[in-house]
Amino acid sequence: MFWKHLIAVAALAVVLPAAAQAGVAVSGAWTRPAAAGQNGAGYLTIVNTGPGPQTLRRASSPVAAGVSLHQSVMAGGIMSMRSAAGGLSIAPGQTVTFKPGGYHLMLTGLKRPLKAGERAAVELDFAPAGKVTVELAVGAGPPDAHAGMTLH
Repeated sequence: MFWKHLIAVAALAVVLPAAAQAGVAVSGAWTRPAAAGQNGAGYLTIVNTGPGPQTLRRASSPVAAGVSLHQSVMAGGIMSMRSAAGGLSIAPGQTVTFKPGGYHLMLTGLKRPLKAGERAAVELDFAPAGKVTVELAVGAGPPDAHAGMTLH
């Protein structure tokens, strides 16, 4: 099981823009275009590469008045969104994918438009790993796995 996670982390590091801090690796960060003053949503993949649990405590971005962690859930045929104000705990070796219809970063009060082809910085604060800055690629969907192979 350990080797399967290690290989998955290595593969993500090769094909997707990524950011890393001791204990966490973040890749595949993206968001859809949105107008200034509106809200946006950030999506990404987080892998806990450390020996102990990591908690995503909060996030911030210079492009938004606020960033909060949310989860969309389906209950009784109705989709609702709830805040994960207490943070998100990620077990050692666990991968969590933020995607439409699931966990996402809610970017509230955008200070500028998010235009296709641009990038928007978001800082993630983990305990105990610390802060990791990622660049959300702005587009209609996740970044092409073969484009932008640079590490941040």
